[in-house]
Amino acid sequence: MNLADRSNDTDSLGYSTEQAYELQEEIQESFDSILGAVKCDKVLKLQSSTFSRQDKGTITSWLVEALDTLRRTRNLLRDATEEIDELKGETDVLQKQAIEDKSEIIKLQREVIEGKNEVIAGSKEQIKEVQSSLQTEIKSYRDAVCSQKESTKGDMEQITAQDVKEAVRCVTEDNKRSRNIMIFGLEKKKDLKTSVMGVFKQLGEDPCIENCERIGRQGPSSERWPQPVKVTLSTTYSVETMLRRSYRLRGNSAYKSVFISPDRSEEERKAHRELVLTLKQKIKGEPELYHYIGREGIVSVPKTKDSPRNQHVIGEEGGSPPPPR
Repeated sequence: MNLADRSNDTDSLGYSTEQAYELQEEIQESFDSILGAVKCDKVLKLQSSTFSRQDKGTITSWLVEALDTLRRTRNLLRDATEEIDELKGETDVLQKQAIEDKSEIIKLQREVIEGKNEVIAGSKEQIKEVQSSLQTEIKSYRDAVCSQKESTKGDMEQITAQDVKEAVRCVTEDNKRSRNIMIFGLEKKKDLKTSVMGVFKQLGEDPCIENCERIGRQGPSSERWPQPVKVTLSTTYSVETMLRRSYRLRGNSAYKSVFISPDRSEEERKAHRELVLTLKQKIKGEPELYHYIGREGIVSVPKTKDSPRNQHVIGEEGGSPPPPR
């Protein structure tokens, strides 16, 4: 490459490995050319006396070429340094991001562990409840059998086995139902679980759903009145929370016809229906009071300006909101 060609180069070459190799080859060619002219085999053997036999024009040409090579080397090193600094900055950002991501992963792992511990604690509590209920049922049946020991001595073993088996069955069913809730009036959509989660979202909760399904026969009336949905949650605590907050659905126009209740046994449903009939009679006979179904039965209290109207307290099977404040 002569000086005329190099004069077209810009001061900044822009760093790349190809340019670095090209510059290295040009420098080596210059060394070989000069060493051949002065009849020397190594650069380290060059001395000032070596060039005394060369004419001024040749030495000047070598000097100009050397200066041009130094200029290009300087620009290449400058660009390389800038790129290295830029890469270092990007590396620092990536390292910082990696640290933040690691912290987020640790946080998520901690939340998963806490959630797992909560589920384990809930399971242990359920086991304790089952054990306690089972012991109570067995004791009750044992006492009943013992009280009739003299009159039914011959049949005692058979009665005891049957009663214990029945007690276990009742406790098991009660335990299963304790993690279920029933949702009535939920419109039919393609994804049932998404619809159920929408109901829970209105209650400000996001429980772990183990299973959800519509139950009952499907017939012509099911188009007008959707089949109830049985939802199984991971803990009884979640069920109790959903039931406590179920009254909030009445304040949302999209869910005002949706009601939540416990998963009752057939006997419990019968008793509850009778309670609802009594509630309706109370509402009709004593309209000056506010009536609702509490834990111990029907509760009647004086109305206040914040009391909901009595006709609004009867939902699915007579479900009711909490008493007015």
